[in-house]
Amino acid sequence: MAKSKVNNVGELLTQSLGEDVEVLEEETAVLTAPGEHYGSVMLALNVKIKRKKSGLKGDLHLVAKLIPANEMLRLAFDIPVTFKKEVFAYKHTIPELVALQKEHRVPEEQFIDNLLPKCFGARVSVDENKNIVDEDAVLIFENLKLQGFITEDRLKGFDLSATRVILQDLARYHAVPIALKLLKPHAFKEKVLPATVSNKGLEQLPPEVGTTFHNAIMEGAREMPELQPYLQQIQKIVDDGAANPFVNRSNPNEPWGTMCHADFWVSNTMIQKDQTGRTVKNKIVDLQLLRYWSCCCDLVFFLFTSVINTILDEHFDDFLRLYHETFLKTLADFRLDLAPFSWENFLEELNEVAPTELYHVLIMLKPICTEKGKVTNSSEEFQDSDWSRKDLLGPNHRRKLKDTVLSIQKRGWL
Repeated sequence: MAKSKVNNVGELLTQSLGEDVEVLEEETAVLTAPGEHYGSVMLALNVKIKRKKSGLKGDLHLVAKLIPANEMLRLAFDIPVTFKKEVFAYKHTIPELVALQKEHRVPEEQFIDNLLPKCFGARVSVDENKNIVDEDAVLIFENLKLQGFITEDRLKGFDLSATRVILQDLARYHAVPIALKLLKPHAFKEKVLPATVSNKGLEQLPPEVGTTFHNAIMEGAREMPELQPYLQQIQKIVDDGAANPFVNRSNPNEPWGTMCHADFWVSNTMIQKDQTGRTVKNKIVDLQLLRYWSCCCDLVFFLFTSVINTILDEHFDDFLRLYHETFLKTLADFRLDLAPFSWENFLEELNEVAPTELYHVLIMLKPICTEKGKVTNSSEEFQDSDWSRKDLLGPNHRRKLKDTVLSIQKRGWL
């Protein structure tokens, strides 16, 4: 059964609020909807606190991220590794990056932690002497939904205003770790790389699950008349992807290696819109799959999985320019030599990396485009058929697959 309580909340909150805080009351409610989130259990956590010295009381509206209740999901997401990575990122990596920005007098509103939800506390266990993820592992965040942030419809994707905001944030998110790597390589090794260690995934599940993900690409492509001229090229991407898993890719070309999100799609970023419907803010979430890859891996994966394809095709070059300009502007905060990061070098890196990321894009279209309402099991009742059933995919998957392949073809990457 999924946990519905967080033990020792007060002790967790001292990480951000200090020792002067006392928890008076707490209540939780499950946020995780069937078929929409598998890598963790998410709880709304409302806490009434009191300051011991002043006696002042207040309410905190938080979200608790717990490990999945289901053993198969723990295997699929390699929870002993990935949850530890995210805890490390929030407790050590992000503070180190902010410290570098402070040292270089970067304005506070540009600190990298502003790109993420505020973390109030994180642990792998209540036992401080343990470094093994157990049932009490948890991360506590601010509740972004109460601030008006939403998760965009995965079947729709991001419009122009959202894509522009997100790309600028992604560029900042990539550039600051590169600055640390170049200026303080030892600190980068100690504080960033542990959050990017490799982890296992679907290969730990029954073979039919991975096979279903793999086969969905060609099965969908064969049903689309528009893709008939490209079936041979798509098959090559599929075969190469199976033989050379993207998760095992070699070290990145330098200086482009950074703290890649490695799973940056619609459901792993939250946006805030103004009254006109225009996106004005963004928060990057879910740091459990971080890898030390080229920044272009995240860029390609995001653009082709998460942006409305008509928007992507019309503004693709502008999106690249916006990302690169923001990337350079962020690096300039640290007075680094920008010549290695020129536009020409960036395009060369993009064109080399993009083909290696296409299988990741195409295989991810299966969970992104799973028809809503088809999965009714809660995450704790998860069965491998929730990922492998044939009826999970329909017109949305075929449409997105067609549009994505045609967008890729326009770039010359097929």
